[in-house]
Amino acid sequence: MPRTLAEIASSHDTDKPQSNYIERYVRLFEPLRDQPIRMLELGVFRGGSLAMWSEYFPQGTIVGLDLSPNPLAQMPARTHFVQGSQDDVALLDRIGDQFAPEGFDIIIDDAAHIGTVARTSFLNLFPHHLKPGGIYVLEDWGTGYWPSWPGGAMFRNRRAEISALAQQTVGPDGYPAVDPNFTCHNFGMVGLVKELVDEVGWSDICCVRGNPDEEKRPSMIEEMSIHPGQVILRKSSR
Repeated sequence: MPRTLAEIASSHDTDKPQSNYIERYVRLFEPLRDQPIRMLELGVFRGGSLAMWSEYFPQGTIVGLDLSPNPLAQMPARTHFVQGSQDDVALLDRIGDQFAPEGFDIIIDDAAHIGTVARTSFLNLFPHHLKPGGIYVLEDWGTGYWPSWPGGAMFRNRRAEISALAQQTVGPDGYPAVDPNFTCHNFGMVGLVKELVDEVGWSDICCVRGNPDEEKRPSMIEEMSIHPGQVILRKSSR
């Protein structure tokens, strides 16, 4: 009987079990386990996750990208490593063309955790190198709240501010008067997550009562779920 993902992860040098990501990955990936999937992981650190995914997907092709040199002395079967930056779009295109010409089934971004860098990767990989219905995961997006992290920022408790807005007089349309410029976290990884929410809501953005001059098109994102540390996206199959 094959080992569970939790059992596999515990025997490899990866921090995913400590991050409580494994349980969600089991729900997402178990139906794909015996399929010839193609996976790209941005950021491999000490290489434990590459070995983990290689065992978990016995028919899969696993590709890892990292700025640092290959950390594994011996590569597992069906596993490949490419050295480079996750925001090098020409490199990402070459990886896609070489290892997944029909698109990756799964892409996991566990690399820099910096909003502008992760955004560049997403805008290249999600539309161009992820299969329709494929899964894209942003890991450790909460670093956007850390002032100690590049691109992070101090989270400011907004309870008092929101409470003060709620006490304002009702506006002329009958709705509470709300300051549209109240403090918001619009940058870094948190800002990227909010941009993705905008993409999910694109049909409302461009509707007649919304912003009718915006481009009318289906959203690229069919499903989006936000969890501690993980944002999970499924690409539209349309």
